[in-house]
Amino acid sequence: MLRFALRRESRRWSIELRIRGSAEVAWAVITDTRLWPVWGPSVTGVKVQGLEYRVHQGMRGHVRTLWGGRLPFEVHHVEPGRSWSWRVGGIEATGHGIVPARPPECWIVFTVPLWAWAYVPICLWAARRIAALVRQRSSVATLAS
Repeated sequence: MLRFALRRESRRWSIELRIRGSAEVAWAVITDTRLWPVWGPSVTGVKVQGLEYRVHQGMRGHVRTLWGGRLPFEVHHVEPGRSWSWRVGGIEATGHGIVPARPPECWIVFTVPLWAWAYVPICLWAARRIAALVRQRSSVATLAS
């Protein structure tokens, strides 16, 4: 199921995709910077400052984009297990979230600033890629147990 909404209180678009998979696995996927180029259609590479590759408050680094640019980023908000958001090139960018649903499902949520409305289809594409990674990782975990 797909939901699309304008959130007036935050002045952002919200794209939400319900997927089959646990919120914990989905959170692990969206916070692993090594996977950003796998699920993020506009990201071709990531370099973080330091050794920690999991998203955390204050994380900094650079992303390489599909368009060939290298842009600095900073993660400025993290609610562990729920959401994170960042600035890319000093500009407020997408928010990323996971909302638990009836097990074994959860919602993948992207929020997009109003001015970046053209980025909404890219977020939907990313959500579908995340869903595939979550299914893949859930299948591996089931086989291992």
